[in-house]
Amino acid sequence: MASPLPASAVEPSADAMPALFAGLTPDSEEALARFDAAHDPFEPDQSLLAGTPARSLAQAMTELVDMLKRIDIDRVARRQGWWNRFTGADLEARIELEVAAHSLGDAMRRTAAEAAAARRAQAAMRADLPRLDAAQVAHQALADSAAVFLRGSDPADPVVARLHRRLGNLEALHASNRLTRAQMTLAIDHLSGLLDRFTDIEQLLFPVWQHHALAVAQGTAGTDHGSGVLAQLQNIHARFEGALVSRMTSDS
Repeated sequence: MASPLPASAVEPSADAMPALFAGLTPDSEEALARFDAAHDPFEPDQSLLAGTPARSLAQAMTELVDMLKRIDIDRVARRQGWWNRFTGADLEARIELEVAAHSLGDAMRRTAAEAAAARRAQAAMRADLPRLDAAQVAHQALADSAAVFLRGSDPADPVVARLHRRLGNLEALHASNRLTRAQMTLAIDHLSGLLDRFTDIEQLLFPVWQHHALAVAQGTAGTDHGSGVLAQLQNIHARFEGALVSRMTSDS
């Protein structure tokens, strides 16, 4: 989970920049210049603007669910009798299962690519949080200093009015960045949940499922041992689909 915003960013010192406007009056162009020079806006990692990693990963995992639902393991089991072996129906079912297993492997590789992109986005957001926190501290200090500096000034003066507008814009930006930080924290946590579940599926469930599916498809199920492999495949298939569905439900 991302770290909370430091207390110093929430309650900065009102005199954090006491010398910024020293020797100046609010109606001077130099005051505007110093304000502008002191304002360093936060710029997020540009790679975060190029896509929607959480949505893309979730969509890829949904594709896996759809593919699994279309694979009828029970149909393979029903075609293991002697008549189906005589007519070739068992071979047809096993070929269909082998094709489905390879197609699912391709989908897993696509999902793994989306997961890699999600990990990069998560790392970028984690790296952005300390920079955003530092910017928020500086923005609050600048806003506090400018507010003190403008006390008692004539708002009708054109230069003073411009400095007031700059201060108002900075305060709006500061509030927007608080929301941005909250959204980034939620996005990091959301991606963590998706990535944890996908890692379990990629490293544990899918390899076992694929091993058993190919064993059944290549004819092992025609033996006594194969019947046990087929039963295990049915169980693993249900767990595989259940794990994906559970992830999609918890993140909806």
